[in-house]
Amino acid sequence: MLAGAIVIGVFHVGAIIFDVVMSFTDWSLAGATFNYGQNYADLIASAEFVNALAVTLFYVLGTVPVTLALAMPIAYLMHTTLARYSIYRILVFTPYVVPTVAGALIFQTVFGPTPGSLANALLGIFGAEPRTWLLDGNGLFAILLDPLGVQLSGLWAGPSVALMVVTVVQVWNLLGFTVVVLLGALSNVDPSMFEAARIDGAGGVRLFRNIAMPLVKPTLLFLSVALTVFTMREFNLPYVLAGGGPFGSTETLSLMMVRQFWEDNQLGMGATTAIVLALLIVGLSWVQFKVSKGEQYD
Repeated sequence: MLAGAIVIGVFHVGAIIFDVVMSFTDWSLAGATFNYGQNYADLIASAEFVNALAVTLFYVLGTVPVTLALAMPIAYLMHTTLARYSIYRILVFTPYVVPTVAGALIFQTVFGPTPGSLANALLGIFGAEPRTWLLDGNGLFAILLDPLGVQLSGLWAGPSVALMVVTVVQVWNLLGFTVVVLLGALSNVDPSMFEAARIDGAGGVRLFRNIAMPLVKPTLLFLSVALTVFTMREFNLPYVLAGGGPFGSTETLSLMMVRQFWEDNQLGMGATTAIVLALLIVGLSWVQFKVSKGEQYD
């Protein structure tokens, strides 16, 4: 008990306190001086922070809803139609246990900028021009609306093509974990509820919509919060795939924080970014719980 308390105190509570103190300093390898919160004002006012915040939000909004939307029907099929075939559970869960860096390197090849890459070969089947994918910083909204004569720039252009590739890989990585958790939730549902609904004439779609979905809503809430935290904290995947480029279009707050620490020698500013990121994670989690509370537990 005492050993555990010491470990938590030193490596968790102590680290948080130290990070908070660092965030109020102009700290570099040359030394440290207190600047009394100037880091926070400078960070929030900087264009880099606004860009990284937008990239992070695009990343979360592209990852969490899509992952949940794909995982729920897959979990339901594996709980019902495919329940006898354990091979499907193995196949679905495998991406989650693949090392992140290894998976990112594989997808770097799949989405390579050359015409011969797998993604460009698939585009060629449909007569589309090859793309540079992870080297493409053009916004998705701008690309889609350009044929209509609508010109968008800056954040209004939307997430870059490179960020969309990173998001696709993140969904691929998290899908197995999400499906397995939902399978556990479905396994705890009383089978008699499904049987009673079938006797009343409910088909597969109605069973999914009226029985499965309402009963696993608490689990969906947990997953939405967990996936949001995972995605906002994610560093390895976007770093290995795109390294924050091109032109900062894939630089999330996590990547920005690490760059400030290790490349810019701005340890105090990096600590400030870490605190802001933690506050954003806590705030978004609180909002998700508050929004879902009445619906989940009435």
